[in-house]
Amino acid sequence: MLELRHLRTLTALQDTGSLSLAAKRVYLTQSALSHQIKALQDYYQISLIE
Repeated sequence: MLELRHLRTLTALQDTGSLSLAAKRVYLTQSALSHQIKALQDYYQISLIE
């Protein structure tokens, strides 16, 4: 389930500290990025964002 795009997203989140800035960095809308994170959290049953 973990793909290269997910790693890029997580790296962008860590680097920017912001969902909206991370979305811009990986060329997604904020909504699409939120859905991607939600899917990862559901799949791995963990919380990625506090």
